[in-house]
Amino acid sequence: MRPSIQLIGPRPTKISELAVKAEAAGFEAAGLPSPYGFYTGIGMLAEATNEILLATSILPLFHASPYMHASSSIMMQEVTNGRFILGVGSQTKGQIRTTVGIDPESPAKMARDMVLAIRSLMNGEGHYEGEYYKLNTGKRLVIHATGKKPPPIYFSGVNELMLGLSGELCDGMLAHPIFSKKDYEEVVWPLVDKGLKKANKQRVDFKMCALPMIWVLGEGTNRAEAYSRGKRNLANYFSTRAYSGYMDSHGWSKEKDQIREVWLDSMKSGKPIDGNMMEDILSEEIVDEVCIIGDPQEVREKVIERYDGLVDSLYFYSFHDSFPTGNEDEEGIKVEQNLLRVIDAFKNFK
Repeated sequence: MRPSIQLIGPRPTKISELAVKAEAAGFEAAGLPSPYGFYTGIGMLAEATNEILLATSILPLFHASPYMHASSSIMMQEVTNGRFILGVGSQTKGQIRTTVGIDPESPAKMARDMVLAIRSLMNGEGHYEGEYYKLNTGKRLVIHATGKKPPPIYFSGVNELMLGLSGELCDGMLAHPIFSKKDYEEVVWPLVDKGLKKANKQRVDFKMCALPMIWVLGEGTNRAEAYSRGKRNLANYFSTRAYSGYMDSHGWSKEKDQIREVWLDSMKSGKPIDGNMMEDILSEEIVDEVCIIGDPQEVREKVIERYDGLVDSLYFYSFHDSFPTGNEDEEGIKVEQNLLRVIDAFKNFK
């Protein structure tokens, strides 16, 4: 179980610096979410680093065609000298409608077809015939300089179909930040195992990557700020209707309804979501079940207790401002400081 870092929240000019520091601390990988330039952000990290793995974490599948993903991934595998991981997810129907402008019939089925198409093209096949994607590119994608294999594909999902898809078709999973220990034991691994069995694979063939939301206490911060941030980050995720079943399974149905009410009021009024109202709905106990808060020793102990034996890698995901107030630079600095504390806390951690 090795530490990795999820570069969400820092200022764009600082992501390379943080990746370099994580590499020096023995971190396995750096994950870069799509707002940092999709594939171009990975190119920046590749120039700055030498050994750390570099993952798109997570790249929305439907923001591009299978050929675009495949050709870009082959290029990234080449420029990183074989260090690239294609981390993808489908998003929810609502997110796809608002960010891509299409109304998908079935994101799960389309994602399955898309992954198969990308894999086919990266393996050098110029033809793919699927349910949703039918391709005849007539051109093989080849890695020229490194001679490496095509990059692995890691998937991200929450519902049953997506978790099974991860095990069956992919090399690993970038697990959702809201997953608790209970989820890994009772939901995530059983469904991934079902997918692995379907594909005649073993767990050794698959890499489970957790994305623990974390705040490390240190100079300039305290527990009150940490819990405030944790509640706001979770409330933002919990406002997604697709996660209703998750909240019910944890006994948080009342909180689910209250969060949805605040969200719906905001949609009806056209005003920004009231982050303070969202924060007030959740308890510190809920934060502790999902997130990691504490001083360096506390967070290391909590990580071992929660994830040892369940995951292979930990893409530490800093709390960040889920309900922006306009002070982007100030917030970016706070996130960067927390990520530096995370790197220091988990230096040479195994």
